Amino acid sequence: MKKIIISIFIIFGFFVNKSYSQRSDSTLTIGELAFNLIPDTANQVELTNAIKGFLKAKNRGLVDNSYVKEEYLKESIQPFIWLRDAEGKLPNGSNFYTPTLLTVLPNQSNKYIIKLAYLGVFPPTKLPEIKLIASLEIRKINNKYYFYDAVEYNTRFWNVKKVGNIKYIYSNKLDMAKAKEMDKFNTSFAEKFNTEPLQIIYYKCDDPEQMFKMLGFDYIENMYYSLSGGLAYPWVNTLVAGNNSELYEHEAVHFYISALFNNVNRSISEGYATYIGGSGGVKISRLAVFAKEYLNKNPNADISALATDFNIRVNGGTPLFYILNALVCKDVDEKIGIEGIKRLHSPEPGDDYFATLKRVNGIGKEEFPAYIKGLLAKY
Repeated sequence: MKKIIISIFIIFGFFVNKSYSQRSDSTLTIGELAFNLIPDTANQVELTNAIKGFLKAKNRGLVDNSYVKEEYLKESIQPFIWLRDAEGKLPNGSNFYTPTLLTVLPNQSNKYIIKLAYLGVFPPTKLPEIKLIASLEIRKINNKYYFYDAVEYNTRFWNVKKVGNIKYIYSNKLDMAKAKEMDKFNTSFAEKFNTEPLQIIYYKCDDPEQMFKMLGFDYIENMYYSLSGGLAYPWVNTLVAGNNSELYEHEAVHFYISALFNNVNRSISEGYATYIGGSGGVKISRLAVFAKEYLNKNPNADISALATDFNIRVNGGTPLFYILNALVCKDVDEKIGIEGIKRLHSPEPGDDYFATLKRVNGIGKEEFPAYIKGLLAKY
């Protein structure tokens, strides 16, 4: 097996411009050809110090990060969340993954795209392991460097079209019939909760792989968890769909739940979104069959625990707890109506999942397994 050799060069301290204020001594490996397109040594040093400073500060949160503009945080999707704690601490406190600068690409005047990889070596096998390869944008503003995600850069040639209250950003084509259907859903769902329709930004991607590449990842495991999926960023009403569709009710539901309720239990939130909009393009009637098949194959499974277990997935990659809680929300909606749904999303202080459910429909943790089996018996 050929060995993988990462050549590095060292930026010595005497190269550093003393007038440059954003300096850091955080660990960063520099690829041999990283600055192949940036011949100016002083520019290389400034960029290196900026990258080190950003990486050193990123795990402490973005609000106090001097390398991120505060106004950008208010309008962005969710920059750099995937880089949080990307070093992956080992039991002895050491970092497993080391950030490696692969390349710096001049974008425009005083703008750069960088590619950053987090690499490690798995001790037993000594084989290299990649956690992620990400693209970020750096902008030099008033002699300081600030970091941005790569979404604007990656979608610079994409199309933009407003359909009702939804602004679509897409790479290929737009199915107007589905786009209008999505806008109609947005309006009708707002009426259900007696509120105004939200203005939504909708990035349409072919699949999760293209979706994550649009967000700035050449590689990350999440790209390959499922053949369909999406992300919702409620604070900016932005929907990123990796399902090659203009219609994505599931994620839009999260916008309204986030806007209307506080401290919502995730199981209930995902369950209600799945009940209304399905998951991965599959409706609850079919998803219920997947859940039933799983429980038939795993008769000793703790059904109460599965209601809040985020890790178990069934056919097509749908989390099982999505489905179980979708059945609960459907049952509450049919028996109690919208007021029951509102109560599910309004836990009392200190309530856990089952305390909330018990208060709404009388089903506690002990009754839950039989309750779910009864709901699944209809499918």
